[in-house]
Amino acid sequence: MRMESRGDPRATTNTQAQRFHSPKKNPEDQTMPQNRTIYVTLKVNHRRNQDMKLKLTHSENSSLYMALNTLQAVRKEIETHQGQEMLVRGTEGIKEYINLGMPLSCFPEGGQVVITFSQSKSKQKEDNHIFGRQDKASTECVKFYIHAIGIGKCKRRIVKCGKLHKKGRKLCVYAFKGETIKDALCKDGRFLSFLENDDWKLIENNDTILESTQPVDELEGRYFQVEVEKRMVPSAAASQNPESEKRNTCVLREQIVAQYPSLKRESEKIIENFKKKMKVKNGETLFELHRTTFGKVTKNSSSIKVVKLLVRLSDSVGYLFWDSATTGYATCFVFKGLFILTCRHVIDSIVGDGIEPSKWATIIGQCVRVTFGYEELKDKETNYFFVEPWFEIHNEELDYAVLKLKENGQQVPMELYNGITPVPLSGLIHIIGHPYGEKKQIDACAVIPQGQRAKKCQERVQSKKAESPEYVHMYTQRSFQKIVHNPDVITYDTEFFFGASGSPVFDSKGSLVAMHAAGFAYTYQNETRSIIEFGSTMESILLDIKQRHKPWYEEVFVNQQDVEMMSDEDL
Repeated sequence: MRMESRGDPRATTNTQAQRFHSPKKNPEDQTMPQNRTIYVTLKVNHRRNQDMKLKLTHSENSSLYMALNTLQAVRKEIETHQGQEMLVRGTEGIKEYINLGMPLSCFPEGGQVVITFSQSKSKQKEDNHIFGRQDKASTECVKFYIHAIGIGKCKRRIVKCGKLHKKGRKLCVYAFKGETIKDALCKDGRFLSFLENDDWKLIENNDTILESTQPVDELEGRYFQVEVEKRMVPSAAASQNPESEKRNTCVLREQIVAQYPSLKRESEKIIENFKKKMKVKNGETLFELHRTTFGKVTKNSSSIKVVKLLVRLSDSVGYLFWDSATTGYATCFVFKGLFILTCRHVIDSIVGDGIEPSKWATIIGQCVRVTFGYEELKDKETNYFFVEPWFEIHNEELDYAVLKLKENGQQVPMELYNGITPVPLSGLIHIIGHPYGEKKQIDACAVIPQGQRAKKCQERVQSKKAESPEYVHMYTQRSFQKIVHNPDVITYDTEFFFGASGSPVFDSKGSLVAMHAAGFAYTYQNETRSIIEFGSTMESILLDIKQRHKPWYEEVFVNQQDVEMMSDEDL
C-alpha cells in the first residue's frame, strides 16, 4: 500500500499520512537559478508597439510563457487577443515556432523572438500548446525541428493549429536527454493526439529514417519530416465476418476452461447463482438488489442559499503555483487582509530539499504566484499576485503556513476568517480548491465522526484488500493512529487529491471550519483512491498561532472590528 500526498504521486512509506499537492521534483542542483536575457518583438498593434524589441530578463528555469507574462506589453496583447493562440517564432539564436512551455535555459543568451496571434477554431479542453510541458527531467535540453506538413502515402495532418499547418512552417520541439522522439512530440502539446498510438517515423534529408522509439540525445539542431504509416482498421476487418468471430471466441473460451478444471467449477457456480437471482417475480427482487447496491449512502444536497454563499466564498480561494528549481501547484485562500493560508508541506515542495531555512523566504518571494480567477483554462496563470519574501508563521505538525500577498493595485478578495466555528461532528461539509491543478471546484462530502474513524479505516482496508491485495495489506491499524484520536483534525470522504492541499473546508452553513491537508491514498487500476482524508481545524490553527506567535496574532486579528476577542478557553 502506498500512502500518497495530494501532490506527490510517488510511492512513500506508510508510517505517516503524506501531503496532497503537486508533484515534487528532486533536482540535482538546488542552487538559485541564473537569469537569461532574450529580446521580444510584438508583431501586432504596430502603432502601439512600433516593432521595437523588448528586453526580457528572467530566471532560466522559468518557462517562456511565464517569463513573457512579466512584460506588461505582452500581457496587454494577450488580453486584447483573448480566444486566440499566441505564436512565438525564433528569429535569432533560435529558429522556427517555439513551444511556450520551453524553459529559458534552452534559449541562447540574447536570442530574439517575434510574437503573433492566430484565431483558434478548435476548442481543445487542454491548452498544452500554450502552457507547454511542466516536467524538467534533465537540465540537458535538446532542440530539433519538425516540418508542419507530414509526408508519405498517408498524408495526415499532424499539428493542431491551422496557421502552422502550411508548407514551409516548422516547429521547434524541445526535449530532455534520455527521452524518446515519441515522448518529445506527444508531450509537446501542439501535435495531434493520434501520434501517441499510431506508427510513425522521422525522415531526415529524404535518406535517413529515425524510428519514434529512438532517443533525442543527438538531434540538436536537426530538421525532420513526419511520415505516418498507413494501417488496417481492426474493426473493419472484424465486421466482415461477425459470425466467424463469435464462433472463434466461444471455441477459445471453451479451450481455456478445459485447461483449468477449477475455473470450470467456479464458472458453473457463478452461472447457477446468477440463475437463482434471476428467478424473481416481475423483477421486483432484482430491482431491490440494484437499488440497495447503487443507492446513495449520504445525502449531499444543499440549499440554494448555501450554494450562493459558497460561490461568493470561492472568490477568495486561490491557485498557488511556483516555477523555480521545482514546479508545482497547490491551493490557498485569503485568511486575513493580505495574508493567505496554505499547507506547510507545500512550502517544503516550493523550496526543495537541502535548502537552508534562512533562504526559504527569498525563494518564496521569487517564484510563488497566486491567482484567484482560475475558473477557466485561459485564466490559469493570469492576473496573479506575487508574495512577499516573508515566512514566519507556520507549524509542521498542524501543517499550516501563512504567506503574504504583495500589493500590485489589484483588489484582494475578501478574507475568509470570520471568527471561530467548531467543526461539525457529522453531516455535510464543502471543500473548494484546485484538485490536480484543475479549474476551481467545489466538493460536497460527508464527515466521518471521530468515534467512527478507527472502524471506518479498518472496514475500508478490509474492503480494499479484495480490490488490491498487493498494496492494501501494508496498511495496519497503526498507520492511522495519528488521526484516529486526534481532535485537531476533521476526517471526511472527498475526491480532492493532488493539488488540493490548502483548500478551505466549510460546514453546511458556509462557515470556515478547517483546511484540507492530506489522506491515505493508494493506486488501483491506474486510478488514485483513498481510504480517509483529513484537514486541520481552524480552531486548532488559530489557537496555535495565538500561543506561538502572539505579537503577530494581536497585530493582525485584534483590531477595532474584532471587538470580542476570544480567550484560550473559548478557542
